Amino acid sequence: MNSTTIGIFKVFAATFIAASTGFWSNSAWAQQPPTQLNSPVQRQIEPGKRPNPIPAAVPVPKPMQDLGSALTACDKAAEDFKPIPLPGAKGEVNLDSCYRGRDHLNCSYNALLTEAKSLLQNYNLIVQANYPAVGSVHDVCRFTPDTLATDLQNTSEFISRFRNLNAEYNARINCGTKIAQSFKDVVLPDMKQARNILNSMSESIRREMDSVSGVEAQVVELDKSIEASQKAVLLIQKIHRVACLNHVIPDPSLLVTQEHENDRAKDNVAPGFCGYQTIRNADGVWVCRR
Repeated sequence: MNSTTIGIFKVFAATFIAASTGFWSNSAWAQQPPTQLNSPVQRQIEPGKRPNPIPAAVPVPKPMQDLGSALTACDKAAEDFKPIPLPGAKGEVNLDSCYRGRDHLNCSYNALLTEAKSLLQNYNLIVQANYPAVGSVHDVCRFTPDTLATDLQNTSEFISRFRNLNAEYNARINCGTKIAQSFKDVVLPDMKQARNILNSMSESIRREMDSVSGVEAQVVELDKSIEASQKAVLLIQKIHRVACLNHVIPDPSLLVTQEHENDRAKDNVAPGFCGYQTIRNADGVWVCRR
């Protein structure tokens, strides 16, 4: 290999190494977290930065039919029901006036179930935010004012809907309990399986009541958590107004230092990359000027 060939090989190798160095340096910067870019200056700016905000809360969607409307529809469908007295050991057994037939009771329980499941599905995210467990100003400031306001509104809506559900639940469950109890006073002397028939009538009502009661118990527990979250959000809002930055104004001296760092960085860019046409974009990554 003559001296000319060796010279060409050295030039080629130097150019390739310089280009590769620029390329991989750029890739490494792109993969580094923001705190590693311009580390001397970034460490000074860090205290003034806002914490990464928690995703904004959204208003809970309105149900297609609210509980009041659903129960009114059940009542309207049973307007023509006429109670029938049943035979008893001491005379006729008259069922409570709250009872308007099996269809009405079933319709009412389904309406209660639908509302209870809606509350569990749509408001559980407030509990997952775990407001009562917030333990530092950093955590407080991660919540945006809009998120706090939205979740506070959502807690108020939940409490209002829960109170309506709870009142209707107590009334409709009490009705079912009375009817199931009344069946125990009924006698069917001409039926060989009278006791089995009456027991199955009571059990069918109790099974429906149990299904509603199971979901209602979950909503009661959710209500406790929602009320605790509401109290915590009210306090967090006050702390947020006092302790959190809404707008960060950079220190002018730090901006000057940043500009000097950028100027020095241009001199350190590998010639084989973009030369002095290399600039830093908004994300702090070195790219070629276009």
